Amino acid sequence: MKVKGLLVIAMLFSHSIFSQTEISVGGYLGGGSFNGNSTSIAGFTSSFFVEANLPLFEEVFPRLSYILTKDFNAILPNTNQPYNPFIQGFSFKGVTTQYFDNKMFLEEGVGLLALNDRTFIDTNVWDYGIVISISAGFDLRNYNLKGFKIGAGAEYGITFINTLPRYSSIHIFFQFVI
Repeated sequence: MKVKGLLVIAMLFSHSIFSQTEISVGGYLGGGSFNGNSTSIAGFTSSFFVEANLPLFEEVFPRLSYILTKDFNAILPNTNQPYNPFIQGFSFKGVTTQYFDNKMFLEEGVGLLALNDRTFIDTNVWDYGIVISISAGFDLRNYNLKGFKIGAGAEYGITFINTLPRYSSIHIFFQFVI
């Protein structure tokens, strides 16, 4: 537990610890499916992440994400459904990026995943597994250190114990490098 706390602190305060560190924040929004001990449910997917370019890793940037996948009925008007299933969790990925030219890039990530399965009203179980992602996009910084990246991508998360929740997402993303 102390190691996790130290990693989170080092990532959040990396700009003051390491003088040439880039920190970026971002998120994505899209559609996909999820399930636990149920059939697949169509839903919207969203995420918020923090990424740091730590000098501890070369070419791989650590990214900490919060993930929420919820039934589409939760955002539709005039639904009287008393409970909308969802899955939420955290992931810790290593992300690497390849640039095709000064603007276009391909980004891949793989890491660890902790998901809270809430697909049924009486289910509240944490499960652990892996997450993989791939994205393509445009870097709008024009050789500046700060600025925006935008693009589209896909992500898949699967767990290996308890109710075996998993999700898949196709989304658009944004990232702001501070």
